[in-house]
Amino acid sequence: MRTVPLWQTFPQVLLISVLIGFFGPLLHAQEIHIRVLNARNGNPITNECLSVSLGSWHGGDLVAPTNSDGVVVLHFENNQATADAALRHACNGMAVLGPKAVPNGMEEITIAPDEYVGCQEYGKVVPGEPVTPNLVRQLMPSYPIKKILESGISAANTCGKFRAEAKPGELVFFVRPRTWLENLKL
Repeated sequence: MRTVPLWQTFPQVLLISVLIGFFGPLLHAQEIHIRVLNARNGNPITNECLSVSLGSWHGGDLVAPTNSDGVVVLHFENNQATADAALRHACNGMAVLGPKAVPNGMEEITIAPDEYVGCQEYGKVVPGEPVTPNLVRQLMPSYPIKKILESGISAANTCGKFRAEAKPGELVFFVRPRTWLENLKL
């Protein structure tokens, strides 16, 4: 076994340290792709805006449009979250793409559609239960970021029989168009 003097390995160690320091933040960057599909036929929804809460539901921290593939891309880096812009004036000019500070201890995201009806499994309302500000937070399903990144999540489809497999880093979210009666109530 041959030993190498420390002074000969120093340039290599210095180069590796500099590269890790420079690219280190990139190693911790994470992306989540939210694929929005029509619950009845599996077609991508390319004209929707998703409200994304960082943590349990408290309103949209980010309001992001789907791209031409029906996907919203979220980026998590340096304790901030951002979303890709699909179109310049997306979401009727109301898109909020970030950056938004990621709360300490945040382990999940919660999403809600805008023009479509979400087909996720909402919590049950107990008859006679008082309506409180926390009720919506308790009823909205949230999705663990760790599980999305490791294996992917395909949300429940309560509006149809179509199913889709999620890849690591992907959340599959099903929606359906509003009925004419639901549109009248808006």
